[in-house]
Amino acid sequence: MSTTHRVLSSGLHRRLEALRAVLERALQLTGKLTAGEASAILSERLARLHSAAMFVVVGEVKSGKSSFINALLGDDVCEVAPDPCTTGIQELVYGQEPSKVRLGDHWDRLYLDKPVLREITIVDTPGTSSLVDAHETITENYIPQSDLVIFVFPAKNPHTRSPWELLARIRKEWHRKTVFVLQQADLATPHELATNRDWVTQYARQMNVQNPTVFALSAKKEREGEPDSGFAAFRRFLQEAVESGDVWTMKVEGARQTTLEVTNRLLAALRREKTAISDDQAFYRELIGRVEGRREKARALQRFIVEGIAAVYDRLASALEEEFAEGLEVGNVLRRSIPFVRDKDINAWLKDLRLRFEGRARGEIEAASVQASGDLAGEMQAMMNEMVRSITHRQQEGGQSPLPHLSERSEILERLKTGLSELRVSDMVGDRAIEGSDLETLTLAGGGMAALGTVVALATNIMVLDITGGILATAGLGLVTLALLWKRTGIISDFRRRLSQSRSELRDRLNHEIAQMFGRLFLEIEQRLKEPLAGLDRQAVRVASLIAEAEAVKADIERC
Repeated sequence: MSTTHRVLSSGLHRRLEALRAVLERALQLTGKLTAGEASAILSERLARLHSAAMFVVVGEVKSGKSSFINALLGDDVCEVAPDPCTTGIQELVYGQEPSKVRLGDHWDRLYLDKPVLREITIVDTPGTSSLVDAHETITENYIPQSDLVIFVFPAKNPHTRSPWELLARIRKEWHRKTVFVLQQADLATPHELATNRDWVTQYARQMNVQNPTVFALSAKKEREGEPDSGFAAFRRFLQEAVESGDVWTMKVEGARQTTLEVTNRLLAALRREKTAISDDQAFYRELIGRVEGRREKARALQRFIVEGIAAVYDRLASALEEEFAEGLEVGNVLRRSIPFVRDKDINAWLKDLRLRFEGRARGEIEAASVQASGDLAGEMQAMMNEMVRSITHRQQEGGQSPLPHLSERSEILERLKTGLSELRVSDMVGDRAIEGSDLETLTLAGGGMAALGTVVALATNIMVLDITGGILATAGLGLVTLALLWKRTGIISDFRRRLSQSRSELRDRLNHEIAQMFGRLFLEIEQRLKEPLAGLDRQAVRVASLIAEAEAVKADIERC
């Protein structure tokens, strides 16, 4: 094997440096996305970019991989035994002093003073059909770092499924350059070798391998020094690859393909993330739209409740007006003005009138208010329950984000659902919320107090008719009667006006108080919805920036 030092053409050197720059940018992108596996692959590629090309040897258990490597290097560097013995990945690299370094679980690096290893690194892997845990996974994860994959098959039976399944994945995901070795050729007849070579060529072409390179080798004959082992042809292949620069072309192309594949995966994940974020934004906006729809329904309910309570007030006020007008009839006023005849004076009558009205108002309006608070709470709770159900359904149909640091949406939904569930509508709209509020003052005592104010104001006018005040004694009964009739019309008219004004004030205060209740609740809900929506908007901007960055990296990789 030639020990010619690596000499790169100016064009290949420029390509290598351009690839290094874009690899570094791709690696920075994986850091922004906390994409651990992609970052590890690119880091390894970057570290190996100026090192020897990596040839990875794969094949089924007992296909003769380790014997092939030992014969190629002319030394027993890989253990060979009747049972499956390669239990992990072994990197064979050049080193003047033989040594072994543990790189990790199932992963060793062997330094060997072998000339061929100056230009290439050979990797022995577990069998593709190995029953030892994680062997196939380790092999598959190692393939992305390779520059050339050497598939080793038993010469008598290259039809086993697992190596070809691995090749299908390599061609689909990583597009690695591959060559094929029919090992243990000494065990097959010439006819079997020719037939199986044709089968391997056919299988490889089905896997989109153009012009497959197939070698028939016998490690046993090579170790025994027989000239027809087939290794001379394989060594010429390696020598030509090194001396022609094909090794470095393979390395550059392999690194380019790896970087392109990783970037494509990240780009696909980012685009899925963009779609998921867009769907989430639409979901939150739909919830906000439902809240707005409920707000309109709440306004209609508010009008209904106000009209209902106002109707109760109107009925009570109408009865009060009739009773008040009856009490102001001449006979009743005179009877209450003459001492020793009246059952109660005007003050006592007014007080009794006020207490009766206030009692009826308190009972009936309070009952209407309790019913109203129940309707309000029911409407709001129905909205909350509907939203919680929508969020639960959204959680059940949502999948995990491919990008870990952007996969918080499910937790946000859970926090929102919990927050809405814990948001006690009854604290804002229920009976306890009415107690001590403006609504309580308005609905329980407001009507009575309004009427009382009217009655007290009128009492001053009526008191002048009291006989003890001297009017009857000085003016005579006829004049008192005329004065009373004249006063009574104005008093009742004023009474009606004040009751009407009281009714308007009642409606205004009811509208204001219920609107405040709805406002507090809707504001709370909207804030809980708009906060995650704002977070999604920020994520959307970030993902759009990352997509643009990934697309720029991909474009530069394709130009390398």
